[in-house]
Amino acid sequence: MRRITWTVTPRCEDGIVASSRRSPDRIEQIKVWVRSGGHCALCHRYLLESEINFEYEVLGELAHVVAQTHSELAPRGLVDLPEVERNLAENLLLVCAHCHNDIDKRKQAKRLDVHWLLAVKRQHERRVREATALAANEKTVILRIVGQIRGASTEVGALEAVAAVNAMAGRSPVLPLDPNRTGPEIDLRSLPGEGSPIESGYYKTACHRITQMLTERVAPAVERGEIGHLSVFGLARLPLLVFFGSRLDDAISTEIFQRHRATESWVWGPAATGLRFRFRSAHQETPSGHPTEGVLVVNVSGTVDRTLVPGELADLPVFVIEPIEGVPNRDAIRSRASRDSFHDALSGLLGYIEARDKSVVRLHVFAAAPVSAAIILGRSVGWGFHPSLLVYDAVEDGYAPALEVRAP
Repeated sequence: MRRITWTVTPRCEDGIVASSRRSPDRIEQIKVWVRSGGHCALCHRYLLESEINFEYEVLGELAHVVAQTHSELAPRGLVDLPEVERNLAENLLLVCAHCHNDIDKRKQAKRLDVHWLLAVKRQHERRVREATALAANEKTVILRIVGQIRGASTEVGALEAVAAVNAMAGRSPVLPLDPNRTGPEIDLRSLPGEGSPIESGYYKTACHRITQMLTERVAPAVERGEIGHLSVFGLARLPLLVFFGSRLDDAISTEIFQRHRATESWVWGPAATGLRFRFRSAHQETPSGHPTEGVLVVNVSGTVDRTLVPGELADLPVFVIEPIEGVPNRDAIRSRASRDSFHDALSGLLGYIEARDKSVVRLHVFAAAPVSAAIILGRSVGWGFHPSLLVYDAVEDGYAPALEVRAP
C-alpha cells in the first residue's frame, strides 16, 4: 500500500515559495485533511486522484487563513493572531493549487478576507462531518425471535441474518446488547407446553417473555440511542408472531424479513418476484345492525378452509386478504415489494373498516400466513385505533381461539 505523504507548500504573495518557513506539524496537517474529507474547501475538487488519467495523486495543499508570518507582504499577514497558532489546523484550509493561488493574490487576499475564509472552512468541514455521520443512521440492529413450531425447534442464525441485511444494501448490520456479538434474541424454545399451547398456557408464558425482552432490553437501548432501526427475523407460532408485531415500537423504523422455502434463505428476491395482494369484503349477506365483531381470512401461504370456521361466527361480516393474481403458496412473499403489497392491502382493509364498519372493534383472524405477514398483522394492532385481533390456531377438527392481541 502506498503511504500518503502529507505536505504543505508554503507560499507568500503571488505564489513565491518561501522555503525557509516551517511546515505545520504532521498531526495538524492530518487534522485538516480528515476534516476536509480530502476535498478542496473552496471548489470541492477531490484531491487524491488525477482528473486527467485518474491515477492516485496527492493534489491538495494547505493554505493559511492568516499568513504564516506577520508581514504586510504576506496574504492576510497583519491580522492579529499569535504566530504559534498560525500553523494549527484551525488556521489552515485544504485547497487545490488553483484555489490556493487565487486566494493568495494580493487583491484577492483583501477581497477574500479572514472572516470569509473561516466561514467557508467551517461550512465545508461541517458538511463533511454531517455527511459522514449519516453512516450511523444506516445501521440496523438485528432482532431475532425463535420458538418451537409443532414440536420442531427453529433457528435463525445471526450470520444468516447479517447476510440477508448485507444483500439488501443501504443498511449496515450490527449485533449489540450481547457479549457474544449475536445480537438480541427472544428465545422461546425452552418454554414448556408448545405441543398443546392453548390448554397449557404456553401462549401466555411466551407473550410474557416477548414483552420482558422488548421492555427490559430493547426499549432502554432505543432510549439510549443505540437502536435507530431494527431488522426483524422470526420463526415461531403464528399467534406469537402477531403478538410480537403488536409490541414492536411503531416509532422505530423496522425492516421485517421472510424466510423463503425455495432457497432456505432470508435474502429478498428481485422486486418482480412474489405475489401482490388485495382485500375484499366477503359478506354473504349485509350484516344487520352495527356488528362489533368481524372475521378476517388471510390467504397468503395457503388457503383457509372457510367451512372449518366456527359456526357461531357465520353471521359476522367477513373480510379477506388474498393474491390479486396467482394462488396462495409458501413462497408467496418473496420480495420486499410483495411484502409491502401485503402491508398496503391490510392498511386498505383497516381503512375500509374505519369508514364502512366503524362499529367493528374485534376481528377473528384465520390466517395461512408467513412470518412477515404475521408480524405486519400484529403491527396493525400496535397502531392503536384499529380492532383487536383474536387469532385462531388450526386444531385437529378445525380452528380454536388461541390468543387475543390488543394494543399495548
